[in-house]
Amino acid sequence: MSFKTFLMMALCVFSSTLFAQSEQKEIRLLDTESNLPIVGAAFEYGEQNGLSDEDGIIRFSYVKGATLQLSHVKYGAWSLDEEALRMAIKAKVLYRKEVTVNLYPVTIIAVKPQSAQPEGKIKIEYQDRLEHDAANILNQTPAFNSIRKGGNYGFDPVFRGFKYDQLNVVMNGAQSATAACPNRMDPPTSQMAPNMMDRIEILKGPHALRFGTGFGATINFIPSKLRFSSEPDFYGRLSSGYESNGNLLRGEIQFGLSGEKYDVSFFASWSQGDDYTTGNDETVQADFNRNSFGTNIGIKLASNQQLRLSATYNRARDADFPALPMDLREDDTWMFNARHDIQFEGKKLQSWNTTVFGSFVDHLMNNLLKPLDPRMLNAETFATTYNYGGRTEGVWSLPNGKVYAGADLRVEGAEGTRVREFLMGPMAGNTVEDNAWQDGRISKTGLFAEYQIKGKVFDYIASGRLELNTADVNDPTQEFTQVNPETQITQVNPSLSLGILKDFGN
Repeated sequence: MSFKTFLMMALCVFSSTLFAQSEQKEIRLLDTESNLPIVGAAFEYGEQNGLSDEDGIIRFSYVKGATLQLSHVKYGAWSLDEEALRMAIKAKVLYRKEVTVNLYPVTIIAVKPQSAQPEGKIKIEYQDRLEHDAANILNQTPAFNSIRKGGNYGFDPVFRGFKYDQLNVVMNGAQSATAACPNRMDPPTSQMAPNMMDRIEILKGPHALRFGTGFGATINFIPSKLRFSSEPDFYGRLSSGYESNGNLLRGEIQFGLSGEKYDVSFFASWSQGDDYTTGNDETVQADFNRNSFGTNIGIKLASNQQLRLSATYNRARDADFPALPMDLREDDTWMFNARHDIQFEGKKLQSWNTTVFGSFVDHLMNNLLKPLDPRMLNAETFATTYNYGGRTEGVWSLPNGKVYAGADLRVEGAEGTRVREFLMGPMAGNTVEDNAWQDGRISKTGLFAEYQIKGKVFDYIASGRLELNTADVNDPTQEFTQVNPETQITQVNPSLSLGILKDFGN
């Protein structure tokens, strides 16, 4: 090889390396909660500096070994070392949560861990995304346990002794589902499909009045983030698992297509199992079949606002409940949600979000497959429930703190009939129908506000809620009215929470 040829090759390699190093990289900065762009974030990277544009994008040339420094008046200051920066460049997106004052303790369980986790989150591996019942994930926190009436399905969470309606279970701060079974074989947590969630926030105590009233805690399921991209991008994942004890088979899948103005994704999960054997070789009835299907559609209406539409269908079949008089035969639940977010720059009003939702449950339970000996009667109940409403909230930034204020409405109701066919005894041959829910209905209309104050020595928080509750029984039975003659009631319920926070050190 001649010296001239060697020199040309060396120059080509050097030029390629220099070009690769000077190639422009870009990362989109997004708000963790709203998924809207973070505009005006300052960055320093080696000798480079600048601000994120209206789409939240920063552009720079990669420098080996350098640390990226970022800062924003609402998001604080943070940095990325070389490894974290390379992962962010590969993902093309970096999420950051606003720096706020939060008095009550919050536990966050991340159901879809990203490559770089914010502090305070518990990483959960792919096995947890395969769970068919979200209450099983809650059991990972020390303060939670569950009432188990079935072997593999319908776990009802208990938090420090609080249970049932003492826990406020919501999705994205607003939506919930109403149990159709009077014995709660289908609690609201069973309708929250884990593989469609990003994380779970546990707001301990009765202080989270922004999201409703719950004496024990508010359990807030946060759905997966929208992921807009500068160029069309197809993404997806597939997971599966098997457990030999009970022949438990699980699987879940997600795939989607994103662009600069849209993000469309589809989710699905399936789980099924048989009876399982305990440590002392006893067989526990635990048959079940559970499937979930859903879609998230995100539309970027402008650089500072977006619209999110979602629909989820949960399907359960033939779930055994040995601790209850009936088993679940069919459960079909639809959950619809639409949310609009808008952010304002340079104003006291920082953001505003509005949500409308609806959840509808069709539930069939009976004892026809229970191994009863002797079989005294056949019983069957078909029940339906609905849960719909809306929520709107604004966030204001003041010189000494932050204010949240808004209003919400939730209407829930249930109706169903139990049919009992007597096979033995003096009632043999007779069939009796019972009005299980008597077409009950509860309406909750609330106004709420929360003021977080940042002081020099102490931090303060004050929250309040004024709620108008109306309950009706539209199809009362004679037996019920004899004990409860009042079938309609309206109450005005005020709630107030005050607190002081003092940090003594890191």
